[in-house]
Amino acid sequence: MKILIAVYPFLIDTPIIKNFKFVNNPWERRPSADELEKELVTGKYDGLIVGTTEVKKSIVEKIDSLKVISRVGVGVNNVDVEFFKEHGVLTTNTPFGLTNSAAEMAVALILAGIRRLVNYNDMVKNKRWDRKFSLSLADATVGIVGYGNIGKRVAILLKAFDCNIVLNDIKKDLAISDTMGWKFVGKKELLKKSDIITLHIPLNENTIDWLSFEELENLEKPVVIVNTARGGIVNEQAIYEYLKSHNDSYYCCDVYVKEPYNGKLIELENVLLTPHVSTFTLSSRRQAEQLAVENCLEVLSGEPCNYIVKSN
Repeated sequence: MKILIAVYPFLIDTPIIKNFKFVNNPWERRPSADELEKELVTGKYDGLIVGTTEVKKSIVEKIDSLKVISRVGVGVNNVDVEFFKEHGVLTTNTPFGLTNSAAEMAVALILAGIRRLVNYNDMVKNKRWDRKFSLSLADATVGIVGYGNIGKRVAILLKAFDCNIVLNDIKKDLAISDTMGWKFVGKKELLKKSDIITLHIPLNENTIDWLSFEELENLEKPVVIVNTARGGIVNEQAIYEYLKSHNDSYYCCDVYVKEPYNGKLIELENVLLTPHVSTFTLSSRRQAEQLAVENCLEVLSGEPCNYIVKSN
């Protein structure tokens, strides 16, 4: 059986297993959706290990060998899980391997945003000495949108800063939140109370434009917004218009609708942009890659796999 690794860079050594052949990224870079489709069709692969590149549905019209799409990461908005399942292709993910690195990045951006660290760095390097008072985390309310593995980890990391935490999720997991005194609130209340909003939800039809013109226009106070989840959860035009007229608010973003990003947010000083690196730590990435390989092999071998993504 042949397995295509379409992840770049891929950090772990590909295993040597009888009856399995791994082809490790023939492009030596992140492939486009069209390039991925062409390689899958040409190579007639049984398994695919993929990052965030879109897996085009038209693949099933051209080959019938593919049996599993193994995603390195938790989000699967680049794969139509239900469609591929209907065509005999299972999708797996790695919900735990990248949790720590993603949560650490969110906290780092929260701190950088609330204290304007990048702006101060630029000031000093340009021989300016302009200091302003900022809000302490201990005096802030942090709204965590999405209380899955990453959202939980962010909340635990923030506990050390003694900030007030409110949660928003369609599923209210009370096991830890009740013990910690964290309260689940509706979207409207979270937007009203929060000094910092950090997003940890998947991108789907219910979450696209979760923050858009209406929500931003109704914010009652300056806010730091952190998006390390998915591009499209925050409407990029709306956040641009809002930040342009609200200098006291700040946006820290690691994910974009189209990547690499080259949009208008680059123009603004009250924005911190990073190139989708929240999961780029060696240990977390290697754990996720190892699990993705194991998921792929389990499905192809007909063994039980704990990380098959359930379609809606």
